[in-house]
Amino acid sequence: MAKLNNQTFKEQELINKQEESGNEVLCLMKIGYFFHAYNAGAYALARVMNYRVMRKVRRSGLEILTAGFPADNLELVIDSITAAGGRILSQTDDWIEFTGLDCTSEGIEVEEQEKRQKAPKVAAESPQETDLAKIIRSYDLLHSAPLDAMLFIAKLQALVSE
Repeated sequence: MAKLNNQTFKEQELINKQEESGNEVLCLMKIGYFFHAYNAGAYALARVMNYRVMRKVRRSGLEILTAGFPADNLELVIDSITAAGGRILSQTDDWIEFTGLDCTSEGIEVEEQEKRQKAPKVAAESPQETDLAKIIRSYDLLHSAPLDAMLFIAKLQALVSE
């Protein structure tokens, strides 16, 4: 069996914990600046927050479903969970357990990882030489992760400030 990297191991621990409870107890885990929900938890989060669910394949071959949000939105997500009839069971700085939400896949679309596009490379030319409107129009914001979109904006800002 292939050795799992640390992140995959944590993801699998979270998924196992949810499954052991019959998906009654769902979890959010903080990784970097984002909170992530996996499998049944991703469905519940998507249902409450209208977030998209992504199918990702890890290097180990493990397939997971994930939904996530910036840590700055945590209070809004917790309020939405409780407003939808859910209950927070425990909370630390990087781990939240909740219950009471519909975590079925019914009505939730899963987006495949390969549909996501990276931000296009922005040439290091002056704004006068680059058609900024064309570059911006060509960026697929709908299929971009929040971090990819922020990196794209940073590249545009650098291009304009030259």
